[in-house]
Amino acid sequence: MLAVNDHLFLLINASERAWPITVLIAEVLATGLVFAAALLLVVLWVWGAPARRSALAATGVAAALALVSNQIVGLLWYEPRPFMVGLGRTLLDHAPENSFPSDHTTFMLTVGFALIATRAAPGWGKFISGLGVLVAWSRIFLGVHFPVDMLASALVASLFGGLSVLIVEPVRRWIMPLAEPVYEGTLRALRLSPRVFPRRAGDGDNAP
Repeated sequence: MLAVNDHLFLLINASERAWPITVLIAEVLATGLVFAAALLLVVLWVWGAPARRSALAATGVAAALALVSNQIVGLLWYEPRPFMVGLGRTLLDHAPENSFPSDHTTFMLTVGFALIATRAAPGWGKFISGLGVLVAWSRIFLGVHFPVDMLASALVASLFGGLSVLIVEPVRRWIMPLAEPVYEGTLRALRLSPRVFPRRAGDGDNAP
């Protein structure tokens, strides 16, 4: 008898009657959104409120720590991917490696939760969190992850998304005095227009 996890996987996994357009959308969601989320952090750093850069940097640090945590969790718990045990349909090429947890979903949800928790960009955080749910669905739909992988990712993301608040002050104190001069020095060295790439306009991390 199949376990609950396997039953849920078979309910979400693409059937032979799945529409090609649905498969195409799932492929875009499964592979492209992590790059869009990373790009969003860059955009918010460059064109967002300079006073919120510490929170943005803390979000990036939290996401990196979450991915490192995934590797540690993966060493402690091995889960073969569905196609490795002959379950369901696989519509996305993937190496036969540990499935638990999902790095893609962990990254998306950690970024989303941290943007909300740190108040760096709460609106965008909710949007990215929603996209993270779609990433989780798409990777199950395409047959490269089990639902339990996504549950683990959500737990890891919740932990590090929450911890991001505690990272903001150390980042502001120790990382930003190095990061911002390097960033703005690079802008000047490349002679990029201040109108297109604004420089820091004020002090503090308490701007509304």
